[in-house]
Amino acid sequence: MVSSSMEQLRGYHPLISCEGTAEQVLIEVLSKSDALVFPSSDIVDITRIRKARDIQDEYLNYDYDWPVCIVRVHDSRKERFNLNGLYASRFPVVDIITHPEIEILTIIHEGVWGRWSKSGKKPSVYCLQDLGMKGIKSREFLESYWDCGSIVSAAKEYRRVSKLLKGELCLDDLICFAS
Repeated sequence: MVSSSMEQLRGYHPLISCEGTAEQVLIEVLSKSDALVFPSSDIVDITRIRKARDIQDEYLNYDYDWPVCIVRVHDSRKERFNLNGLYASRFPVVDIITHPEIEILTIIHEGVWGRWSKSGKKPSVYCLQDLGMKGIKSREFLESYWDCGSIVSAAKEYRRVSKLLKGELCLDDLICFAS
């Protein structure tokens, strides 16, 4: 099921801005498997550029032949992203939240949500200290650990167990894949 916020972007070509390497790798894996709500061929780019001004300078000064939107994949519910007036009305922005941090998907995938939630630790710290996962943020680790099916399963479970705020979108909202 596609959320109404994502449905409004039907026909747009997304520029996907990822907070870190983990977010970028997950999006790349999903894209290569055509598991995103946007066809892979429609993606303008998957980038680590995050600041509104930098995105404007790098991507928005072009006359695209199609409508472009910005999809931001990050963990902060408070982070502000404001395009300048010229761009704000032309380029819709959608935030995909991975709160408290993207490593929560690893905790879900490993089946230790209950233990983690009682630990009081940040997900990245829990993965290192309790699961012994070194280099969890490295591209090499991420590419060997995640495949499309495991991302889809973890994203769906994240939706089920996490406390999403009203109107908040999560990675599962970007997925259009029957697992």
